[in-house]
This record gives sequence, structure tokens and C-alpha cells, in this order.
Amino acid sequence: MTAEAFNLLDPIHFLNVVFFIGVAVGIPFALKDSSRQTKNIFRYVLVAAILYHEISNPFFKITERDFDWWDAMPLHMCAFSTWCIAAYLVTKVRAFFVFAYFWGLTGGSMSILTPDTVLGFPSPEYLDTMYGHALILVGVFTAIFHMHERPYLKDYRNLMLVTTFVFLPMIYIFNLNFATNYWFLLEKPHGDNIMNFFPEAPYHLIALIPAAYAFAFLAYLPYFKRN
Repeated sequence: MTAEAFNLLDPIHFLNVVFFIGVAVGIPFALKDSSRQTKNIFRYVLVAAILYHEISNPFFKITERDFDWWDAMPLHMCAFSTWCIAAYLVTKVRAFFVFAYFWGLTGGSMSILTPDTVLGFPSPEYLDTMYGHALILVGVFTAIFHMHERPYLKDYRNLMLVTTFVFLPMIYIFNLNFATNYWFLLEKPHGDNIMNFFPEAPYHLIALIPAAYAFAFLAYLPYFKRN
């Protein structure tokens, strides 16, 4: 099967979305009542898979997608979330979970729904994008189902403050200095996605930042009544 230009409305893409999200949620859920030993083995296998993907991914982007080194660094929000959830699964430091939950769960899900790829299934870039972002979801749901972790409203508030006044300015300055586009702060991403409805860059930030914070809050809603 030859890969064609990515089409958001392709039925095969819809099936892949269902498959990757279903597996990302289903496997941790299926193992939630397993023994502690089984959960520990799964957790460390998952961490190994995450580390292998994140370490090899820059080389894949350079060789297969014609990225340069500056653009292939793990500075996108999803890549940082991936490292955070791996760190949480090993150290159990909540700060890592909080970042991965709010930014990884929303960003990873959005990237599976609307992957930033030129070619669709079964191109390597498409499969790598779907698999890599699914790993974030597997990690987050492993933390929820196996380690009984959950977000709180104060986590959302604190993370939004740190993101707005620390991370976002740092990434924006980095982009300006090295001609990169991490967090899509300077240009809108390629392909069909929610940013198609936003103003053209740089005015897309007027809609991007509130939309990102709104999606992150939506991820908290399942816990709203429990707070």
C-alpha cells in the first residue's frame, strides 16, 4: 500500500485513531487489577519503550523527514511531556505527572487526531507520530490506573502560571534565536488541524494560548466534582 498525502477525513485515519487511543487506554486499564510485580514489569517496559523512541526520534526526523538538528530537538510540548511521564513512572515525583497529564494528554490526543505529517498511513512519519503520541497516553493512564494518581484544580492553576510566565517565554525566545517553531508559536502547523480556524501567524497566538488552556481544563473536568 502506497502512502498518499495525509487526509484528515480518510476512513483509515479514523480507524487508526480508534486503535491507538483504544490501545493506549485499554492496556493500562486491562492490567489495573494485576499483581504488583506485573504492574512493575509493565511500567519499566513502557519506560524503556518511551526512552528508546525519544532518543531515536530526532535521528528519524533528520533522516526520514529532512529536519535539521535545531528542529529535531525534544522541545515540543508533547516531547517534553513524554520525558516527564517517563520520569514520573520511575521517580513518582508528582510534578512530572502534572505536566504530562495536562499538556501530554491533551497534546498527545490532539496529535493523534490531527497528526502534523505530510503523508498518511502507512508512511513511516505517520506511524511514528501516532505511536509516539500514543506512548504519552499509555504512560498517563498507567499512572492513573496503576499508581492511583490524579490531577487537582490547584495543579491546573499552578501549571498554567508556570507555563505562561516561564516555559512559554523561554520557548518563544529560543524560536526567535534559532529559527525554530517549537510549540507552534511562530507559525501554524502543517496540515488539517484546529489552527486552520485561527488567524494567520503571528496573530494565531491570540487564539492558540486560550484554546490550549481551555483544552487542558477540559482534561480536568472528569475530576471536577470529586475535588
